[in-house]
Amino acid sequence: MLVHLFRVGIRGGPVPRWSLQSLRFQTFSAARSSDDQFSSCLLRAVAQLRSQLRAHLPRSPPASHRSTSAWCWVGGTLVVPAVLWQHPRFCLIALCEAKGSPPAQPTRARELRFKWKLFWHFLHPHLLALGLAIVLALGAALVNVQIPLLLGQLVEIVAKYTREHVGSFVSESRRLSIQLLLLYGVQGLLTFGYLVLLSHMGERMAMDMRKALFSSLLRQDIAFFDAKKTGQLVSRLTTDVQEFKSSFKLVISQGLRSSTQVIGSLMTLSILSPRLTLMLAVVTPALMGVGTLMGSGLRKLSRQCQEQIARATGVADEALGSVRTVRAFAMEKREEERYQAELESCCCKAEELGRGIALFQGLSNIAFNCMVLGTLFIGGSLVAGQQLKGGDLMSFLVASQTVQRLFKGCPGLRLFPRMR
Repeated sequence: MLVHLFRVGIRGGPVPRWSLQSLRFQTFSAARSSDDQFSSCLLRAVAQLRSQLRAHLPRSPPASHRSTSAWCWVGGTLVVPAVLWQHPRFCLIALCEAKGSPPAQPTRARELRFKWKLFWHFLHPHLLALGLAIVLALGAALVNVQIPLLLGQLVEIVAKYTREHVGSFVSESRRLSIQLLLLYGVQGLLTFGYLVLLSHMGERMAMDMRKALFSSLLRQDIAFFDAKKTGQLVSRLTTDVQEFKSSFKLVISQGLRSSTQVIGSLMTLSILSPRLTLMLAVVTPALMGVGTLMGSGLRKLSRQCQEQIARATGVADEALGSVRTVRAFAMEKREEERYQAELESCCCKAEELGRGIALFQGLSNIAFNCMVLGTLFIGGSLVAGQQLKGGDLMSFLVASQTVQRLFKGCPGLRLFPRMR
């Protein structure tokens, strides 16, 4: 019934000065039959109501604006597409995917300066152990300088008994042999002492650095963790601290020992043969310069390789840490592709680093072997001219080999503490 009243009101439109309260409608009722069907009384009542409404409520005259609005709709339907066709800037097009754009250039990692003040903060509690280690390393280096001289004297005794066969070789060589054994023992003890001290100091410093770094990470803002991957932060706690510890011990042990041995060996060489020493003084700095340049480039490449390893670790840690989300969105294949891409980049950098190290080692071996050959050739000519003894030539060869070995393993020329 309400539906019929609504339809009649809509169809009739607004009627001025008429109110429904003034109309008297005939009442009606609806009865149900025995089979649960409405009788026709309801339909007859509705028909009577419609007839009364049509009689008492005349229709309002149609508004003149209806035809105008209809023409406006028709005109708008025809004109608007034409305007949009001629002026496409008025069109707003929604794309499902973004338009192709050039890939963003990767940001370059800025070079961080070494903070000496912070380094001194970690080193200050271990100055006593560092001082003892330096003293022991210098002692081992000075002992190592004396060994070539005694070896030259022993070779001279062997050469004399080879030519003359007079006297007792054991009695003459006993003193030199005992001195060499004592020097070897003292050198071993000093080496053991400074390595133990450096190991103790390095582990303590690494522990302090890890504690300070972990405490600093816990106090960072949440935005910091949103911008950084967890794998990279874990890599800083493990790999970087371990690398610093190894490099620090390498610089202290080999750096001091190598510097002392180089100075002492050069003094010994100048005493044995100034001519051969001058040749080494000309050739060795040139080799050091080339090695330093190559080592600098390869150290930079090694840092890039280390950063790439940290990025790959971060991708793996992110995927494994949110494995439920990965499974929920079926992104296993996508995560595998991301990790594989990072590993491919890491492998390429590591292979490039390996080729550079191989080239450096090959060139250094060729250069040092050529130096040995030149020393033998010039030293042999001096021995043939009675300007140098055979034992002195042997001492010079041992001392020059020591210098070359020290230059080859010097921390300033070293490519990286370990090849990864």
